[in-house]
Amino acid sequence: MISQNKFSDDRLEQMCCYCGDIPDTRDHVPSKVLLNDPFPENLPVVPCCNTCNQDFSKDEEYFACLIECIVNGSAETVDLKREKIKRILSQRPALQKKLATALVVNDEGSYFIVEGKRIENVLLKLAKGHAQFDASSPLLGQPTHLVYKPLHTMTDEENERFFSGPEIEISPEVGSRLFFAISKVPGSSPFSVWHTVQDSVYAYLISSQIGRLSVRLVISNFLAAEIIWDDNDPNLGIE
Repeated sequence: MISQNKFSDDRLEQMCCYCGDIPDTRDHVPSKVLLNDPFPENLPVVPCCNTCNQDFSKDEEYFACLIECIVNGSAETVDLKREKIKRILSQRPALQKKLATALVVNDEGSYFIVEGKRIENVLLKLAKGHAQFDASSPLLGQPTHLVYKPLHTMTDEENERFFSGPEIEISPEVGSRLFFAISKVPGSSPFSVWHTVQDSVYAYLISSQIGRLSVRLVISNFLAAEIIWDDNDPNLGIE
């Protein structure tokens, strides 16, 4: 990732970007469990309290392992591709058993029964981290909308709308990384752009519009998600 200094309010560094408490550690966004080795340079880091850091870690581990199992259609380590996930499941037999039990196979095919609350918890955490890191916008409350679905289930219309960078209607926080990014775009109508953290593994987009901030994610080239904080009725990229 391109390194970009920010010159926004330093008080943001004095609060956990997830709960607003006093930070005593820092957190990578996205979590390293979602990425492959070697890690990208300039991986985003945000202030975080130890409580949030610990609370998220188990859900992130579950989430990363679940995605890998779904992509490969199996919870058996021999069938998986990511070495990191193989190691985790080898060291966490209870988690491996949970995922194996969640796999349903019948005459219509196979699917995993997922723990939706844990998935939403991770997606919300990622969105808050990116909003703080790029837009210098702390979002401590619950979003207006949080939606996600596999990329292969999206319609052509959804796909086009989701991957198109929305026009930025209002300037992001002055001094934020997003502010400097759009300042480099020629013309009077800058658009949001996708940031690739790791090819085919993780990408995100932040859109700043009047009364609305949204974060879109693509994880493992499989899951698309959009998390929105909106004062009005949003036009979702995924429905």
